[in-house]
Amino acid sequence: MKGLIRNNFYTVEGSLKLTLLFSVVAAIVLAIAGRLHAGSSGLLGGIIGGNLGGFGALTMTVMQKDAASKWNKFELTMPVRRRDVITARYISCFLYVLIGIVMALVSACLFHLATGALNLERMSYGFVFGWGFALSMPTFMIPLVLILGTDKTEAIMVVSIIAGLALFFGCSAIMTPFLKDVANANLIFRLSYMAFSLVLFVVSYLLSCWIYKKKEL
Repeated sequence: MKGLIRNNFYTVEGSLKLTLLFSVVAAIVLAIAGRLHAGSSGLLGGIIGGNLGGFGALTMTVMQKDAASKWNKFELTMPVRRRDVITARYISCFLYVLIGIVMALVSACLFHLATGALNLERMSYGFVFGWGFALSMPTFMIPLVLILGTDKTEAIMVVSIIAGLALFFGCSAIMTPFLKDVANANLIFRLSYMAFSLVLFVVSYLLSCWIYKKKEL
């Protein structure tokens, strides 16, 4: 299992380093912008959401590279179960998202140190959107690749991105009428959406395990 997870990180090593570099540069630029322009706090939510989305997109990178190298044809030659392969993939994707959360917190801390202020509303919005969008990448992409095949990875990437965006805005549109007269409606929606995204991630994992178990390679 550890070897599979390690391999998933080796596969995206270059992209991971590039994403980390971009996150650090974005955090520094955000801090400088906040120091120079008082009205730049609106950028904070965007940077946080972008951080998480970028790390979530590493799922696409690992799927693309696995498809190109035909790794799925060889990984089962190791002493591992099919369930282990899927579990390692989902754990790796979740770890990518956690790294994104850490980098988003770094951005928020640098911004606060530079400006002495922190817009919690915008920050929480960025975290919620980024969390859901980042988790939606493996949630939709992994089972679809297992069903449709690795040769359709690029098309599945587009579908997964659209599905991730539709999930957030769809949940917002559906829940808004029910929460408009409720106290702390924003907090309830954001916590509900984060929980729903996590539940979908777990359901996707269980579905992928079942599909891969039945799949002929």
